[in-house]
Amino acid sequence: MRLQAATTTAALYGSDPDPSVVRGMLAVAAAVAAGHSWRTVEDGVTSDDCLLTQAPQSRPGWDRVRALAEQHRINVVVVPAHSHLGFTLEVWLAEQRFLHRHGVSVATVEPMLDAILTGANR
Repeated sequence: MRLQAATTTAALYGSDPDPSVVRGMLAVAAAVAAGHSWRTVEDGVTSDDCLLTQAPQSRPGWDRVRALAEQHRINVVVVPAHSHLGFTLEVWLAEQRFLHRHGVSVATVEPMLDAILTGANR
């Protein structure tokens, strides 16, 4: 009897006041998810048009990610950098604990993001 491997489900999230920066962030996040064979859930690509200094729970896009975690629809959230969870250590730790309580890991695309957004890979 062969066991079927579980599919890892993902949400993609980024935040920036500039819509073109957010599109770039989400494109990189999608590439990382695809590279790991993670399936992005329906309505799991979300963003906010604000600075990261805004509290994560006051951002509608991040609230969507939290809802997906609470509904157990995702196993991982792909973000440009850990700071997208929270700008201060205290807030970041609180969001990290929330995600882990719901079985959700965080993957960042930080190492490749700057090169892609600046066009270094062209």
